[in-house]
Parts: sequence; C-alpha cells; structure tokens
Amino acid sequence: MVMSDPVVDISDQADTESDHFWTASNAVSLLRIVLTLPAVWLMVLGPEYVWPTFVIVVIMILSDMLDGYLARRWNEITRWGKVLDPLADKVAIGAITIAMVLFKGLPFWVVAAVLVRDGLILIASLFLVGRRDVVVSSNIWGKLTTLLMSLLLVSFLVDLDFIKPFLLWTCGGLLFVSWLSYLFDFIQIMRRP
Repeated sequence: MVMSDPVVDISDQADTESDHFWTASNAVSLLRIVLTLPAVWLMVLGPEYVWPTFVIVVIMILSDMLDGYLARRWNEITRWGKVLDPLADKVAIGAITIAMVLFKGLPFWVVAAVLVRDGLILIASLFLVGRRDVVVSSNIWGKLTTLLMSLLLVSFLVDLDFIKPFLLWTCGGLLFVSWLSYLFDFIQIMRRP
C-alpha cells in the first residue's frame, strides 16, 4: 500500500506507467467486478448459500490485495489500473452493501453513506481528469475504509453479532474521514496554477 502523495498527475507519469489494459493486475481487478454478480445472486437465493457467498467475498477481498501487489511486483502500474482498482472496490462494495441492506439487515444509512461518498468521489475524479488531466489514486484513508467495509460486510453475511456495532460505527467514521481526505486532495489540486 503506497502511503505517499495520493495525487498522480498523468502528464508527469508518462515515462513510468503505461496505457496497457490487459495486465495480470488489471485482470484481478476485473475479476473482482465479475465476482460481484454471483456474490449478490447467492445472497438473493437465501441463507442456505451463506458459505459459498462467504468464499466468493473472501476471494474478492484477497483480490483487492493481490492486484496492487502484482502491479508493483511486476511493474504493471498503468493508467487503467489506477482507475480499475478503485472502480472494482466501489462496484463490489456498493452492490454487496445494497444486497446486505435488503437481505441481511445492514442499516440503510450505511448504503446511503457509501453511495453518496463514492458518487461524490466519482464526480470529482471525472472533473479532475477532464480539467487537470489528473488521476487521484486511493489514499490510506480510502484503503482503510475499503478494508473495514469488507470486514463489516463479512460480519453481516455470517452473522457475527458481537463485532457488528464496532464495525458499523468505525466504518461510519472512516467513510466520513476518507471523504474529507479526498475533498482535501481535490481542493489542493484545484489550487495549483
């Protein structure tokens, strides 16, 4: 996990990253998006499919760690990857969060907070790419939020009632803090000459 400046200026990175789409790390990110459908479908089918759903969700969580590792290890950091990895996180967490609200009793405020935060980040990201030719990579707060949200969803999936309240309030706080961190990055970029 890179903990340095979360802002990546595409024009400055042209020599160190590529435009290749089909890399191993990007394929792993795409796998996370593809696995979202069976995970949600199994939740729709009912509680008797909780363990197959659990296996798929764990694979998705591990894929989130694997894609970044592969990109750094095999020097596959691409412009596409900087978009695909957070997009895969947002698709997976958004869809599974909605399913958890509908089928597993996750409070509605969680899905509302996730969708509002991710929608605002998406709008700001598109604006920055269009106006400043800048891609804002996930920062430490975004990564930590994704990890804790994954644990929250797993706790609701397998009914780990003892940890749900802690994870609920921790995720609520992290959703807000991560949104503030991206807002700060956005303001910083917009103040540049």
